[in-house]
Amino acid sequence: MSKAANLNRNMFTFATDYYICVLIATVGVLQIAVSIGKINGLLFFKSPVVARTMGAALVLSAFVLFFSTAPRNVNDYEGGMDANGQALFFFYGAFTAVIVTFVFASAVNFKMKGPDAPPDAGIDAVRDTNYVLALTRSLSYWWRNWRTQMKSYFFG
Repeated sequence: MSKAANLNRNMFTFATDYYICVLIATVGVLQIAVSIGKINGLLFFKSPVVARTMGAALVLSAFVLFFSTAPRNVNDYEGGMDANGQALFFFYGAFTAVIVTFVFASAVNFKMKGPDAPPDAGIDAVRDTNYVLALTRSLSYWWRNWRTQMKSYFFG
């Protein structure tokens, strides 16, 4: 195998490892944050203590997994990642972690159907209900009332 092909292969595995570890750590951080904020609709476990413990374990395991599997102090011209690639893969990992959290928490909390939140509730809409139900309620409200909401922007 040529040196250039080997560098590309190492770069791909480095970026993949980085993406997976960012994803795992971000899911852990999100579980810690939503347990502290009492946003029960996004918790994987009903107990905030269990959620925080699992979140801390995910963050720690992502760190250990990333740094113990291969040498990571590598220059970008020797097979590592440059800053632009690192920022891009961090974004991809964090964005995927948010989606994974929304989907998994909605599946776990499927039976959680709290009261309707006001349309401008934001993340508070997920305090007592699952994400999919809160999103459905919000989108149906905006779909029914979009003309009324937009009128002030166009007609004073």
